[in-house]
Amino acid sequence: MPLPLVLVTGFGPFEDRRHNPSRAVAAALERDPPAGLRVRARELPVSFLAAPREVERFVARHAKSRPILVLGLGVQRKGYFRLERRARGRYTTQRVDNDGTVGASLGARVGPMLRTTLDLRALARLLRAAGAADVRISNNAGGYVCERTYHALLASAAKRALSALFLHVPPAKDIPSRTQARLVRAWLAAFAAQASAMRGRSSGVSGREAAKARKRSTNSRTARPM
Repeated sequence: MPLPLVLVTGFGPFEDRRHNPSRAVAAALERDPPAGLRVRARELPVSFLAAPREVERFVARHAKSRPILVLGLGVQRKGYFRLERRARGRYTTQRVDNDGTVGASLGARVGPMLRTTLDLRALARLLRAAGAADVRISNNAGGYVCERTYHALLASAAKRALSALFLHVPPAKDIPSRTQARLVRAWLAAFAAQASAMRGRSSGVSGREAAKARKRSTNSRTARPM
């Protein structure tokens, strides 16, 4: 049986951000996946219109594999990790994407606000346990292409009964991309182990057996820098 699959998206340069760690982290996760997982990564265009189309194609392509998580990554300006709770469907920003589209031109036509179904407090604890010093939960995904992409991720995942999440990562000047990749890799391994344990309990696996499975997954490799 193939290992569980995680889909990850990131972005390239935009505005004054010549180095976008979200792209580097996504690529690193595919190249060197977390213990017990497969990862498929996709770099999305920094475009209000093109990114959602790429998201739908990407998720549809892998939907039959039933990914355990569809994870969007984007960079923010602050030096901490930020888990996003929701994505609004109305855009008022005057910021321009790489195609020259102004966010406000989308208006309210994208759709209703969407929310992740995942337990962000539990995920924040896992990310801190993986070594991230500062992890916060946010109700504002920024109103730019990241939020538009998150809306698309949530919509595409929901119609296939999948889980989606968006994580804003810090600038590389605050935490190097290699370190970010190591932290996110360990976090996803812990998430997968926890999900596996929950599935085990629901299928009659004993608590002791589930704990052993988590330990095997955690110890199957040591976290390595890229």
